[in-house]
Formats: sequence, structure tokens, C-alpha cells
Amino acid sequence: MNDFVTLSCPAELQFLRPIIVEDLCRVGNLSDGGYAMTLSAIERCNHFISLGLGENWSFEKSVSKLKPNATIDIFDHTVSLTFFARKALKGLVKFLLFQDSKENLLGRFSRLSDYYFFWVKNDKNNHHKIKIMRNSLEEVLSNYPTPEVLGLKIDIEGSEWEILDLIVENQAKFEFVLIEVHEFDRHADQLKFFLNVLSDSFVLAHLHANNFENLGSNGFPKVFEITLLRLPGAANLAGYRSELPIPGLDVPNAKNRPDFLIRFQ
Repeated sequence: MNDFVTLSCPAELQFLRPIIVEDLCRVGNLSDGGYAMTLSAIERCNHFISLGLGENWSFEKSVSKLKPNATIDIFDHTVSLTFFARKALKGLVKFLLFQDSKENLLGRFSRLSDYYFFWVKNDKNNHHKIKIMRNSLEEVLSNYPTPEVLGLKIDIEGSEWEILDLIVENQAKFEFVLIEVHEFDRHADQLKFFLNVLSDSFVLAHLHANNFENLGSNGFPKVFEITLLRLPGAANLAGYRSELPIPGLDVPNAKNRPDFLIRFQ
């Protein structure tokens, strides 16, 4: 499906209009799990921190290929090797009872294998089964001295609003910050304040609306991903985007639903 839901960004939300960064590329899946980034920002990082794992770590796998010597720490208390093993065994039972397809069964075992080899066997990648809240993240970030250059990805299903102030306090550590924003219509002022505080050091380089969700009460998508890149590393700035998504870079999260076409004033 190639249809679009076209909307004009309201005047009070123009702070979401991204600056044009010429060398953006996609890192991770072509659909859900991929982010618009620059290779130079990844190259400048010594370590990568991801908050939220779930069942998709395509971004981290791409980062590992681009920066093989870097360490990746991911924090998520909801999944584990046992979690994926149980899902695979349940899939096998459903398949034997003719309740599920061979394709889905192979997908479950592939995810189990992928988790084992990427997060268990690879000593540069560490899955910490820690629930990220303000206190736990404060402790995590204290383990990284400021001279270390970190890349940060946040996808914690709405809990991001509890930790934005910690991102501000520790902003000197980060080369880039990726955030999947949830329930934006309830937190628009909070995000505006957050972006304004960071604006001396970071640029909003990209925004991609997630079409799994609908529009919020403020006429803007409820869920979207944003890319923040540190200045002056975010080179080749060329004005502001007039509309999103960007052909060739952005892909709908849900391919069977219309994507959002956002126009800025």
C-alpha cells in the first residue's frame, strides 16, 4: 500500500521540523527497527547504549558491522534466552498441531539463534536484564566517564518521558541520541523543552512517523522516531525539511497501512 495520510504540521509544533543533514543513511531494518543516522556519528562512538530490546535488534547488528570493535550494552528486563527458547518451543507445538505456518516456526527459531549468537556468545555485546527507570539509568550512565563517546538509542514504550532530564544532564557523553517517542500528544510541551535545552549542542536531524499508531489529539502522529546529532559533527547542514518522509530513506513501519506525509510551514 502506497497511500498517504497528508497533514500539515501545526504552527505550535514547528519545533519538530528537522534540519537537512545531507549524509543521512538508514541503519537497521528497512521497516520497524531502522533509524536515520550518519555513518560519521557511528564512527566517532566508542560505545553504544540501547534502552529497550524486545524482539528487534537490527539497529545494533548494523552498528556492530559498521564499528566491529565497539561495545554495545542493551538494557531490557522483559526478554532473555529462555524467553526466546520458550517462544520457539511453543511455535513448534503449534506447527505440529497445524495451528501455525512453517514460515512462522522458522522465524521463531531464527530469532532464538540470532539472540544466542549476538547477545550471549559475542563478548562485545551485553544484554543487561535491568528495568530502565530514572534511578537505574542514573546508575548505568555513571559507569561511563564523560571522555567516552557514546551513542544512545531509546525505545522503552512510553517510559522515555521519565528519563529525558537525565539525557540533558549527561548530554556531554553522547554523540547521537535516537528516541522512539510515544503518546506525543500528551507530552508535546515536555519534548519541546527537551529539544530546546539540547539545541546548543544537538540538531534535530530527522523525524519519522510510525504508522502503526494513529494521529493524536494535536493532529500529529502519536508515535515517531527522532534523530539528534551532535554539533559540529553533523556537517553539511542545508536548511530545513519541507516535508517527510524522505524517499529512499524512510520506509513505513506497517506496510499494509497508509504512511503519514507531513508538510511543514
